[in-house]
Amino acid sequence: MLVAGGPKVEARLKARRLRTRAILRLGDTRWLVPSWTVPALLVCALVLVPWTTLLFVTLPRHYAANHWAVAWAGFDIALCLALASTAVMVARRSPLSEVTATITGSLLYCDAWFDVLTSRGVSDVTQAAVFAVLIELPLAALCFWMARNLAHAMEVARPFLQAAGYTFTDNKLVPPIRDD
Repeated sequence: MLVAGGPKVEARLKARRLRTRAILRLGDTRWLVPSWTVPALLVCALVLVPWTTLLFVTLPRHYAANHWAVAWAGFDIALCLALASTAVMVARRSPLSEVTATITGSLLYCDAWFDVLTSRGVSDVTQAAVFAVLIELPLAALCFWMARNLAHAMEVARPFLQAAGYTFTDNKLVPPIRDD
């Protein structure tokens, strides 16, 4: 098939078709991602817009939380577990590294956001902003970069592995059966 724009454009289109098939379909009939998820997520996003506006307008300026220390400690424990699991998954070269890196990056962004916005006083805000800019946000960017690269590597390798007789069962790479 010849595509206007030359071989580079054709290669990009072929990669996009392979990616779409790999993400959306498992075999010929079962979907990896159910087709109803796209409209459901879009509806949730649309409903969230007026809800967020309502909260922004109606929530009190100041609020004392009963379990403030538990909330922050629990979040930091989750962040610690996410960082450790990402390190372990990457060290083991696990295909779950992509997932754990994405979770860790998301938690780091949330941590930076809430650290800065819930800080009180100039020195606390400055400290939170410095930590966010120098530690949390770069680490989050690293995690998202790793997740993207891992996803891309699987996308590129999958057709070659399948052509060599490998199969994917329960998210595990299964080597071909040899008749030796």
